Order: sequence, then C-alpha cells, then structure tokens
Amino acid sequence: MDKRELGKIGEDMAAAILERKGYRILQRNYRCRYGEIDIIADHYGGLCFVEVKTRQGFHYGRPCEAVTAEKKKHIRRTARHYLEEMAQEGYSPGRVEYQVIEVVVEHHVNAF
Repeated sequence: MDKRELGKIGEDMAAAILERKGYRILQRNYRCRYGEIDIIADHYGGLCFVEVKTRQGFHYGRPCEAVTAEKKKHIRRTARHYLEEMAQEGYSPGRVEYQVIEVVVEHHVNAF
C-alpha cells in the first residue's frame, strides 16, 4: 500500500470517528493557494479544521509530530481563506478550533 492509499484510509477513518462524535463534515481536502485542510467540520456551531496524520507504526515518532510549525502556518492561512469565503456567504462560526487526528495502522506478523 502506498502513502496516498494509506492517507485516504486514515482520512476516511477520521471522518467516520468525527461523525460518530456528532461532528458534521462540511468539506474534505479543501485546497486553495495557501495549502490544504484534510477535514472541515461543524461541531455545535463551531468550525473545526482537522489535520489527519496516518502512519504504519511509531518508527518515526507519533504522527502528530509531523505537524510542524510550517505546516501549522499553512493550515492557519488556508483556514483564514476558507473563513473569508464563508463570510462572503454570510456564515460566521461561533468558534474556530484546530485539531489533529492520529491514525496508526500496525500489522504484527507472528504476534503470538
């Protein structure tokens, strides 16, 4: 399985988890000139910008550690662009949150 397939599986799992927790998915893989946001969701009137990090284990640390300062900057810029677009349509969220969902898929051969 390549990284793209693994990432898609992780994002599908993250979206399903959010929906089970009462989030309403507004958009997936939102892109603009500033970057991309994996999931944008409404949660009780608040807007959540969600970065999903999927890995096949902890060999290189926790997945959330891959959300660098530079990546956070791109996410914030992209979120501002999204909010500006939504403001033009009359939408104003009650609050804004930035979230990270880690998905780790480990396959243990001969585990017992």
